[in-house]
Amino acid sequence: MLQNNQKLQPIDVRNQRVQAAVNLTEGDRVPFIPTVNNMYALEYGVTIYDAMKDATNLMKPMKKYLSQFDPDLVYSPCFFPVDAMEAAEYTSAKWPGNYYNLPSNTPYQYIDREFLGDDDWDDFLKDPSHFVLTRVLPKKYKAFEGLENLNLYGLCNQSIYGLAPLAAPPIREALNNMIKASDLVIKNLSENMQVNAMMLEMGYPVWGSATTMCPFDDFADNIRGLITSCMDIKTDPELIDEAVNRWADILIPSAIQNAKMQHAQYLFIPLHCGIDSFMSVEDYNNHYWPTLKRLICAAVDAGITPMCMCEGKYYTRLETLTDVPKGKVVYMFEDTDFKEAKRILGDVACIGGGMPTQKLMQGTVEDVVETTKRMLDICAPGGGYIATNSLALDSLDLKLMEAWKDTIWKYGMF
Repeated sequence: MLQNNQKLQPIDVRNQRVQAAVNLTEGDRVPFIPTVNNMYALEYGVTIYDAMKDATNLMKPMKKYLSQFDPDLVYSPCFFPVDAMEAAEYTSAKWPGNYYNLPSNTPYQYIDREFLGDDDWDDFLKDPSHFVLTRVLPKKYKAFEGLENLNLYGLCNQSIYGLAPLAAPPIREALNNMIKASDLVIKNLSENMQVNAMMLEMGYPVWGSATTMCPFDDFADNIRGLITSCMDIKTDPELIDEAVNRWADILIPSAIQNAKMQHAQYLFIPLHCGIDSFMSVEDYNNHYWPTLKRLICAAVDAGITPMCMCEGKYYTRLETLTDVPKGKVVYMFEDTDFKEAKRILGDVACIGGGMPTQKLMQGTVEDVVETTKRMLDICAPGGGYIATNSLALDSLDLKLMEAWKDTIWKYGMF
């Protein structure tokens, strides 16, 4: 139980409540942590485009959201900077606005692309850095096409003349475009920091600002392609394993360093390639889990709590997920058997989930209340449970969100 709540600041009470769940103990109440995305804008009169244009447009909406729903942990708003993506001519996503001629409230959407073909493995494994710089970035960002002409090794010439290629018009243009786009990214990060600082001042701890993909997903999303990477497990298992392990060698220290720079208490790790329908349990254990476990353990060793969002169906992975340090990890589930999750994981890791986002959009108050009570009966005893929803909220019926919150407040006390 939490002690002397009356003497603590609100942000300390919320932090203790969440940490009690992470530590697999009972606090004063089950933490209420909605996972929210475009709802921050859409439900409070801001278009998605305007949120992507200037993150400070979310200041007033966030104040209203916090006062209305009083979450114990707030997911940091994440609206990617439209100006930076347009300046870089980013090709791996589509977003609202004139660039793609899409309506202002069109959700941002990634496009699965393959930058490493079947004939490129030798070049990639020989020098991944050179491959990314000269083969991936020029295709991912059209404004950086000039990098295709860059020879990194030539820059290390014994004489100063090795730098001459940087003056070549295509390379110079690419470098200038990189600087321009990075300046716009920094502008967006500064805006996000203002929003997060406001929420902290209001007494709400924040998560989601420190985010990383697991190594398999990150390699699949950014280099090989999601679908192709999952197929590689069957056709070229040794190649995909070597590539993902080498990718992890760079990704994991970078993710931990980034989280430390932000003084982040939590590291958000969304998982999508590892769902039941994408690979067997054996393939998950052999090809997906090893580098994910490395990432989780590295975060724990750094004093950071990994918050893994297990997207899709996760019925067959529960035993594997137990192989982590006890009382240090959070697993949030979109779709699983929560009775089994509590039985298998309850003594090892904190469980989150249980409220289907669809019910918050189109359900009834009665259904939301009954679902919440059922989940509390299953997962709350003994602690180690946080109430969250299955998918990030874009839109919803506000009265259903209120019913969910009120039920947690009424029946989630320890």
